[in-house]
Amino acid sequence: MQFRDLARLAQLTQRQLRRYEREGLIRPASTEEGEPQYTPQSAPLARRINVLVDLGFTTGEIRTFLDRIDDQPSERYAQVSDLQGRRIAKIDAVISKLKATRAELVGLLVTDDGLDVQDQATTVRRQ
Repeated sequence: MQFRDLARLAQLTQRQLRRYEREGLIRPASTEEGEPQYTPQSAPLARRINVLVDLGFTTGEIRTFLDRIDDQPSERYAQVSDLQGRRIAKIDAVISKLKATRAELVGLLVTDDGLDVQDQATTVRRQ
């Protein structure tokens, strides 16, 4: 399949795919008449890469996930596991900070119209 077909099938822009190709994350299976050809399996791979980018992984980190086949698979697995653990720790830290910020905001709510602070927090959540 051609590049534009891959973009459509992967539900990504051609610009996104070009970036992943430049970074060596996606490679054509062959080149026919000077035009790269991709396999249908390239679409799920491209979507997976895009999800990892959206989660904040760098292309170098993503390459670690994609290059799992190695002479020393247990070493590669440990590296991937470490990356996942660090990313989860960052997400947990952001969640904790957001919870603390939320608690601060709830504490700052001024009681109005007979509502207590908990009722105001519920009202704010609904909006």
